[in-house]
Amino acid sequence: MKLSFLSSLVAMAACASSVHAGLVGTFDVGSGSKAATLQFDFENGNSWLATVRWDGSLNGFQALQMVTSGVAGGQLQFQTFSFGKFVTGIGVGSDWQYGEGDLWPVENWWHYWTAEQGGDWTSSMIGAEDRMLQDGSRDGWVFGSSAAPAAVPAPGAAALAGLWIMRGRRRGGRSARLS
Repeated sequence: MKLSFLSSLVAMAACASSVHAGLVGTFDVGSGSKAATLQFDFENGNSWLATVRWDGSLNGFQALQMVTSGVAGGQLQFQTFSFGKFVTGIGVGSDWQYGEGDLWPVENWWHYWTAEQGGDWTSSMIGAEDRMLQDGSRDGWVFGSSAAPAAVPAPGAAALAGLWIMRGRRRGGRSARLS
């Protein structure tokens, strides 16, 4: 029984550490009754999560502006064309990436992904200015890769893993005393 518990504990710790390896930070911006999540995945493997809160209507580009103007290290660069805005640079915290999709292997640009509450990520077929956020929406910005945004834990996942580990330690301690 101890081997089974120890195996479970090691597997869980490995899973928890790999899931959290890229998540650098989370933060909230804005206020209101609606909330959406924006995720930023940088080429160095760092991921940041922002919860944006608002009332009324909000598009994906406005949410991006809220985040980059409301957090430490926030930066936003874009080019304006007849079809809309093309995001070229995003900075969050100490992370910054800039690209126009002009260098080989032509992935050096910000890929825009969207998902509705509980849904899977899809590469957006419209620009952020044309996407109207809904309560529970998720937007992902991934630099340097056409892969979907990284899997990051839901808020509270680390606390849940910690409670599970502590539960196991307490249980393991009791059985050792009973032997």
